Amino acid sequence: MCDPHKLEILVSIAKALYEKSIEHGIHHVERVFKWALRIIKEEGLNVSFEAVRIATYLHDLGRLVGDPHAYYSSLIGEELLKEAACNDNVIREIILAVEAHSFSRVKSAEKVNELGKVLSDADKLDALGLVGFLRVFMYSERRGRDVVSTLKHFNDKIVKLHKYMYYEYSRKMAERYSERTNQLLKWLEEELT
Repeated sequence: MCDPHKLEILVSIAKALYEKSIEHGIHHVERVFKWALRIIKEEGLNVSFEAVRIATYLHDLGRLVGDPHAYYSSLIGEELLKEAACNDNVIREIILAVEAHSFSRVKSAEKVNELGKVLSDADKLDALGLVGFLRVFMYSERRGRDVVSTLKHFNDKIVKLHKYMYYEYSRKMAERYSERTNQLLKWLEEELT
């Protein structure tokens, strides 16, 4: 697959590059990895643990550059994987997954591999529930969005994420966590009016 020692260096570099923030930092990456492992287990998928781990650590590195972050993440990831002496098939599998994980890319991605589907679902699941609620508000604050724009973002994107899940387990969990998100939004709107 890859040189194990160089692979650990790659993971260490990725960890160091991520901020400690809740919205897209290392804590988000670690939660996405946990979600991905749950999806694989619940769906009985044959996806490599190492491929999931690497793809998860690479999936948001492009945010350091800007948008489209999935595209930039794939470029950065490809170079890091080459440095880790990964074979071409592994690089292709991971890079396709990283490119296709983003909500905005899901609609346009023609061909999403199994790893990409797992990564996409796991990333979306971390945008829901109380953690997702906090992440959206923190991200909005950094971007200078006001409360009205943030609520619009929830209604335009976040509360619809369950519709874009690839797997049944992901869909079930997304619906459950969406209920929490909707309840939080309801309480917030009550307090704002």
